[in-house]
Amino acid sequence: MKNIILSLLAFALSSFTLTYAQGIRVGDRFYDGSVVYTVQEIRMGTIVYMTDALGDEELTLEQWGATPDVFRLQPSRNAEDPKYGAEFGCRVNFVSHPDNQYLEVIGDNDIVLKVLPLLKPMDDIAEGSLWYNGALVYDAHPAEDGSVRLNAMSEGEEHEFFLTPATGGVDLFEIADSPSGAMNVFEDAAYARRIRQDGLDVICFYDKKNRLMDALQATQIWNSQTLNVELWIAMIAGDYVTESGKQVQIQPDQATYGGKALSLQPVTFNGMVTGVFDFGESGPYLVGKVEAVPTPEGLQLTEVKMEDGEPWFERTAAYFNLKWAGKRSRFDFASHTLLVGGLQRYDKQFLRVMRNAILASHGYVFRSKDLRTYFEAQPWYTPAASNASVKLSLLEELNIALIQAAERAE
Repeated sequence: MKNIILSLLAFALSSFTLTYAQGIRVGDRFYDGSVVYTVQEIRMGTIVYMTDALGDEELTLEQWGATPDVFRLQPSRNAEDPKYGAEFGCRVNFVSHPDNQYLEVIGDNDIVLKVLPLLKPMDDIAEGSLWYNGALVYDAHPAEDGSVRLNAMSEGEEHEFFLTPATGGVDLFEIADSPSGAMNVFEDAAYARRIRQDGLDVICFYDKKNRLMDALQATQIWNSQTLNVELWIAMIAGDYVTESGKQVQIQPDQATYGGKALSLQPVTFNGMVTGVFDFGESGPYLVGKVEAVPTPEGLQLTEVKMEDGEPWFERTAAYFNLKWAGKRSRFDFASHTLLVGGLQRYDKQFLRVMRNAILASHGYVFRSKDLRTYFEAQPWYTPAASNASVKLSLLEELNIALIQAAERAE
């Protein structure tokens, strides 16, 4: 009886190993830009065999030693010659991020010869759905051929591009310019992927190095000005203190100084945020129009001169600093997406602090001396016992990648 049980257990374990090799599963589909490969079999848990729909094209990978998700490209019956300019025996990595999974074929000098993103089932993009990139709201128009036209207008200029799915009902798209010659701000993206999980619905755009470079977030609001103001205010709002110790609170629709309510109006131009607040004549301290610039320590307000209805302003010599006095991190990015269009106004040092603040909110312990000194001075920061215990949500992972994209931008 004992031998029978052991035999059944061994059979169950061997059957289980035939369904996956590290992160790759039987049934997974990978797209190389023209051919969709489906994993048909995983032999002994180490050899991944995949073919196209007709079985005419094959890819065979064999696990490279004990290293997880690292394989060698091997020949097979219908693949006597290697593809993508590679050689048999070259390394193939299965890369898995919370937002993106793909195979990368590696050539000499660690050059990536080809990327094959993993395809996942996904609902079609709906007619009339709205998508926001931190500056503009695009509306979607699917066509009979499966492509989706996304269109927006800004200051009388048309913005438009097309998403073409790799195959029906999947999350992966190629990007094409509009035949009308309209502006396409995503023209440098290698491909796009729709992610719909954990309450998120976003279309992420990746560059040729598979780095997240921008995103569109599903929205129910068609007015881009409303969204632009909300995104900017989310960066500014909170509790501050002046150099003389007076309490200042900034909220979306008003401010207070020393407990006294003040009027507050963000100044916009053609739907875009100018970075200027108008306090009117309501207070003895916060008066008139000021440029609001977040700093690692708080907020710098500089008095400006500008004409009504114009986006341009002239800074004066008068400015004052507000120090952050909130009981939580001022970079609370666990509840909203930081879109690149809303990050371009900040300098690289501020973006670096912002990005690492997401980690710091979970107690991440920094090796960099300047970051460690900065966050240890924050009253809300509590170091974790181990960085291994720091777990980020998908939204936080996306926000970190989007900040990195803004840091790379020139």
